[in-house]
Amino acid sequence: MAAIEPSGGNIQLKLEAEEAQILRGLATEMKELIEQEATIEDAVIDRLFPSAYADPKDAQAFSELVGDELKSAKLDAIRSVLSVLGEPGGVDMTVPRSEIDGWLTVLTDIRLALGTRFEVTEEKMETELDASDPDASGMALLHWLGWMQEMFISAITEGGDDGSAQAG
Repeated sequence: MAAIEPSGGNIQLKLEAEEAQILRGLATEMKELIEQEATIEDAVIDRLFPSAYADPKDAQAFSELVGDELKSAKLDAIRSVLSVLGEPGGVDMTVPRSEIDGWLTVLTDIRLALGTRFEVTEEKMETELDASDPDASGMALLHWLGWMQEMFISAITEGGDDGSAQAG
């Protein structure tokens, strides 16, 4: 079972081989999708890069201004996560504080992508999983990724930026 704990301002990350493989696969798929962003029509792309303005001209101008920077930042975060996940097998390493925001970005983007694919609503997220539901495994994955996000946030909150415990 995954473990995400504070470690001197950083995060100690432990993933079993299967968990690491799932995350590796999802991050790789996300990378490939974002790299194709300009050439495909996809609801996930629309969710990851939403229009900033209702007016098409303003939206296009904004996209031209920041689109490449946003895409580049997302791809950099994915590459960083993939470098930590490394080769097949489990993961047991320290994620530096400087890379934690990238991890949170990647986890958020993967959850947004899955949520879009499974047409997730707040009600669907709160519904108990039913093993006979064809979306059950995807929903379980979505919940697991949410748990990982919570653990990352909890670890940096508990550990503080300098590694000291936060007063409660």
